[in-house]
Amino acid sequence: MKNWKNNIWTRIIAIIVFILMLVAAGLSAAGLWACLEMRVYADGGIYFRRAVMDYLAPKMDDSVLYYYYDAQNNFESYGKEHWEALFSEENTNFFFTLKDQDGKVLLSSPTRPSQYHETGTLESPVMDVQEIDEEFTSAAQRQVRLEELQEQYNILAVDQGEYLLEDGEYSAGTAPGMRYTLYVAYSEEPPLTIERYIAKDFTAKDNISFVMNLVDRVIARRSALPWLTGVFSVLSLASLVVLMVLFSKRKSSWFEQIPMDLVLAIYMLLFAGTMYLLDEFYYSREWIGVTMLIVFAIAWVFLLMAFFISFAVRAREHTLWKNTITYRILVLLWKFLKWFFGMLHDLFRSLPLCWRTLLVWAMISIIEFVAMVSGNYDPSLFAVWFFEKFILTPLLLFAVIGMQRLQKGAKRMSEGDLTPIPLTHLYGPFREHGEDLNHISDGLQTAVAEQVRAERMKAELITNVSHDIKTPLTSIVNYVGLLQKEDLQNPQAAEYVTVLARQSARLKKLTEDLVEASKASTGNIEVHAAPTDLNVLLGQAAGEFADRFQGKNLELVMSAAPEQPVITADGQLLWRVFSNLMTNICKYAMPGTRVYLSTEVKAGRAIVTLRNISAQPLEKSGAELTERFVRGDRSRTGGDGSGLGLSIAQSLTELQGGVFRVTVDGDLFKAELDFPLDNH
Repeated sequence: MKNWKNNIWTRIIAIIVFILMLVAAGLSAAGLWACLEMRVYADGGIYFRRAVMDYLAPKMDDSVLYYYYDAQNNFESYGKEHWEALFSEENTNFFFTLKDQDGKVLLSSPTRPSQYHETGTLESPVMDVQEIDEEFTSAAQRQVRLEELQEQYNILAVDQGEYLLEDGEYSAGTAPGMRYTLYVAYSEEPPLTIERYIAKDFTAKDNISFVMNLVDRVIARRSALPWLTGVFSVLSLASLVVLMVLFSKRKSSWFEQIPMDLVLAIYMLLFAGTMYLLDEFYYSREWIGVTMLIVFAIAWVFLLMAFFISFAVRAREHTLWKNTITYRILVLLWKFLKWFFGMLHDLFRSLPLCWRTLLVWAMISIIEFVAMVSGNYDPSLFAVWFFEKFILTPLLLFAVIGMQRLQKGAKRMSEGDLTPIPLTHLYGPFREHGEDLNHISDGLQTAVAEQVRAERMKAELITNVSHDIKTPLTSIVNYVGLLQKEDLQNPQAAEYVTVLARQSARLKKLTEDLVEASKASTGNIEVHAAPTDLNVLLGQAAGEFADRFQGKNLELVMSAAPEQPVITADGQLLWRVFSNLMTNICKYAMPGTRVYLSTEVKAGRAIVTLRNISAQPLEKSGAELTERFVRGDRSRTGGDGSGLGLSIAQSLTELQGGVFRVTVDGDLFKAELDFPLDNH
């Protein structure tokens, strides 16, 4: 039962139910419309029956006419037996009497009690039509000739026209002018009068009895048609929803690849073609029209079912609007407008400030001029406007030129060039602003010089102090090593020597890290950049630290990018960055957890990510952890860490053109190295 939606029999039953409900709703709606249109609820169906018989009776006129002319020609076309059988009481409920203009009966079929009687006119058959095409010099002459023909013949069609003769188109003795034409199709035989009848009791099983019985059924059920239409409409809509749900889970087919608005256009063309063909078969004899109506109705049931199922599939896949020609045209139009206005914007911004100002000023002036001219023209107002532009334009140019000079000077300063701005031809507020910018430039130069001197002194101090510390520290380390080799009888003395060895090693490591951090932060390290495969280098670093990770009970999980990211970097410096980060993980990761190393490519950049769970709560942000002498939590007072590892890693990464980011999320520590890809 769980897979009933995907069961083929469920779908078949849903299709059958939908078709039955739709046909029932269509028939009920057609009956209700007929009852409303034919005033059945007002007169009980009298007008409806009369209108239907008014339509059915003249349908036999052609057969009557051919019957008559075949009789005149001794039944040469179809034969006497054919017509007598056609109009016999057993085969038709229609009978007639054909008379000439004098009331003489020319032909009739067997008569019987009737419920319908109508008198009409029959034109001559096509074979007896004759034509005239004449030309006249006046409309009055043409009208006289037409009246003569109308008295003499049975006029079937009249076409009147007129045209202007040109030189060379008229005969000798006839002046050029208007010519009037008359085209008449007529028959020498006068029209016939026919009296049509429909039998009172439908004893014959023909089209008339079929249609009239259907009409009587509709009239008899007129009270039930409104609620039947409503019930079947609701049921057909519900079955359609069920059908759409059942088929919406299927995969897209070729039909869903066709744009939705194109599908709608095709359906509209098919509907127009269907209406045209039904109109063509409307006057067909026998069962051709009814058969075509049934065929088209069945075809449209399946067409609508396919349309709504496709609608459901497109809605599920969110392609109902995007997979349309209209959407694509609007997207292209939007892209074109963005490109066009972006181009205008870039063009406008690329113009110098002076030309941009003049362009805007000219547009404003043109708008003012057009508004002034289109209104009540006043010469004095025009003179004032011209004088205003004559005075304001040079002043505006002078102000813009000064602003442009200040703008260029400020931009030059922002790029690091602290050359003072020339103040010649600058007056008033522009000169004061230029002097302020030059004062800022002087202050920046002084501050930069002081900063450079301070950094140089700090680097020299760190280097000198580290060098001075390294000499006695080396002696301490060496003598501690010698003491460890001696046979010390006092256990406390041996323990003291061990502590000295550990602390002297830590002091030596701190000194080396301090020197390296100083060099890295000041850029005093040579960078030998070369194409470097991050997957290979990170894999080598992971292999190097695999034993240490295992000793700390850490599970290493590595994910390498399939694109083989290659960057331009110094392999040794990048190795030091990886070493610092993995050493940090070994020191502070929680035992029994996983360490994730990964490389990936995003938007033309290679990203290396290292993640681990900290053993102790991380009480500082990622930005704080990259500062010097900062460690993750207050409890990290022991151990051999200097608090410089992340700072050194950040400095070495930035020296190679990369970005170093540290993120802390609870106990999760994540370090990211972001480098541009080497596209050469």
